Parts: sequence; structure tokens; C-alpha cells
Amino acid sequence: MPENQSEIKKKLVGNTEVRIGIGLVICLLISCYIPQVQRLAACTGVLMCTQEMTEHTKQAGLTRLKGVLCGGGIAVIVVLADHWLQMELVFFLLCGIGIVLNLMVCELIHMPKVTGRVSAITFCLVAFLAGGNARIAYAVNRFAGTLVGALVALLLAAAWHTAAGKKSKGRNGRAGE
Repeated sequence: MPENQSEIKKKLVGNTEVRIGIGLVICLLISCYIPQVQRLAACTGVLMCTQEMTEHTKQAGLTRLKGVLCGGGIAVIVVLADHWLQMELVFFLLCGIGIVLNLMVCELIHMPKVTGRVSAITFCLVAFLAGGNARIAYAVNRFAGTLVGALVALLLAAAWHTAAGKKSKGRNGRAGE
């Protein structure tokens, strides 16, 4: 019976989950010293980008950054137009056009459909969460947070991979000895 419990524990908590926990703490600490790093964006970046393999983590991080740039960038354009026009109905129409444009751009740069939808969430957060020019600051801080989260995930994956490689080498420097 104890063997089964050990197998269950291995399945519940693995290296990826531990890296996510460590990455979350690192992001929170960074945000204490760099207030422009948005905590939620940084922690979400770690959660979304941390994958089993280092190469997959790198790809997930790059994809996430492209999505945030796309959604946030298009939202900033809509926000600037709203600031200039200041007509609510026109803002609503611009948001509809902006979402469609955001999804089109994501498709054009070959992002997975789900990532395009996450990018659209970034668009909505930037366009709706704050008011006035604070929306632009939000977009910049969200990108900074996402960048930090993706970098933390990547650095942790690389460090974990390096540490695991050193652990698996025997006395003669060859794996498996």
C-alpha cells in the first residue's frame, strides 16, 4: 500500500509544479522591488509558460509575449482613439473592430487559437480595466509583468535542467554511471 501512495505523490507534485511555485515567489519578490512589474501578469506568465521541457517553456514564453504585445498594442491604439474621440458608442465599435483585428493578427503570426483568445483577454483588460490614460500605463506594466514571468520560467527551467544534468552524471562524468 505505501508504494501506491508514493506513486500518487509523484503524480501530484512533480518538477514542473515545484518550478511554478518557486517562480511565483520570485515574481512576487521582483514586483516588490520593481513596482512596474504587475504581480498578476508576472505570476500568470510563470503559470502559463512553465512546461515540462526547457524548449517548450521557451516557446510558451515567446508565444505569450507575442500575444500580450498583440492584444495590448491594439488595445492601446483603441484607447488612444477613445481618448481623442471621447464617444462611448464609437469606443464600443472600436473595441469590436479591435478584437477582430487582434484575432486576425494572432492568426497571421501562426499563434495557436487558444493563445489568440488569451491575447484578446489582454485586449479587454487594457481597454476596460482602467480609465483614461491609465490604460496605457496598465498595458506597459502588464507587458513588463508578463516579460518577467516568462523570463523567470525560462531561467528556472534552464537552471533546473542544468542541475538535473549534473545530478545524473556519475563519477566519470558520463550519464548513467
